[in-house]
Amino acid sequence: RVVSPSSSMRSPPVPETNNETLLEILVKLPAKSIFRFKCVSKNWLSLISEPSFFTRYINSRYDSPPFSLVFQCSNTARAHFFISTEKNTLKYLTSLHDQIPPLKIESTNNDLILYRSENSHQPVYFLANPFTKQFVSLPMHSTRRSSGPTGLISNVEDGITSYNVVRVIIKSSLNLEIFSSERGEWMNFKAVINNCTSKVEFDARPCVVFRGVLHWICNKMTALLTYDPRSKNYGFCRFISVPNGAYHMNGKNAVLGVSGGKLCYFEMNGISVQDYNLPAWKLWVMKDYERGEWSLDRESGERKIDSFGFLCNLLSSYSPLFPVAFHPWNSDVVYFWHEGYILNFSIKTGWFDEDVFSTFCMLSAWENFPLLMPLCSTNAIPSL
Repeated sequence: RVVSPSSSMRSPPVPETNNETLLEILVKLPAKSIFRFKCVSKNWLSLISEPSFFTRYINSRYDSPPFSLVFQCSNTARAHFFISTEKNTLKYLTSLHDQIPPLKIESTNNDLILYRSENSHQPVYFLANPFTKQFVSLPMHSTRRSSGPTGLISNVEDGITSYNVVRVIIKSSLNLEIFSSERGEWMNFKAVINNCTSKVEFDARPCVVFRGVLHWICNKMTALLTYDPRSKNYGFCRFISVPNGAYHMNGKNAVLGVSGGKLCYFEMNGISVQDYNLPAWKLWVMKDYERGEWSLDRESGERKIDSFGFLCNLLSSYSPLFPVAFHPWNSDVVYFWHEGYILNFSIKTGWFDEDVFSTFCMLSAWENFPLLMPLCSTNAIPSL
């Protein structure tokens, strides 16, 4: 039998690999390789782009990707610093451009920081990536004065970064101003809220991003106001109740955040160690996001401090002990602020690690923001 040249030179077909086997292989590869493999096929692109793949990738690693916790003293625009987990270092951030007035951090998402500079007329916003040293200013918006919170959502697709900035404007009604990097302009919408309450009172807490949705704590730590800037129902907001509905010590005894791909809420019964007892605490995890249902994940009673050392002496000082942030990948870790130190608290053991970070900041009026270092380099922030 004569074999034609074309058939003899034809490559054998590549056997199809089931998705589960493919996922087991991909999670073992370096991050840079994974992003290159998005170009192999539509199926590979779909698998790698799923949020569940990223969570699975993180859980399969012995060491989690590096990240930072950015702290900002609310009464001083330039007094902010960050703790980097990559090298266990603490550094102070400075203004990226000296010619710009002192900047205040409004929000963070992934590896971007939204800054605000107050001038005599209205706030001016700047977007920065501290890892790539890129910096861009946003155009002026229509509302001169803002009396509500701000949120930032960023997304990376095919190496290109896009973002949305959302301002909540409190007037006689609740209004939203939204800036899209793809449109390059601000849009205004009247907020439409399900389960509407007579009044929305926002707490002084940074916005939390979960599943691409903005979450603001409001009404004395009893509810979350959510908004999805990608939704076609422009202006539609939603209320989600906070578990337990407790509001102690002006909410400084609780923290909301995202860890291990889950929306988490941690709360203590107090904010200081009294009579050598660590207050009881509870950790809730969002069980059903669509219904807004939480489940109690773990809880602990009071714990007696019966040992000695620097950490125990520090905790026994009757000074405030505030939960401030979740570890973004490890849901077993909650970070606390105490007397100018950042403490690493383990949910599993119910106690603190001996390693502490000194913040050199004794002020109790501060805000904190998670900042994730990128797994791979992305293109420039879209210019305006």
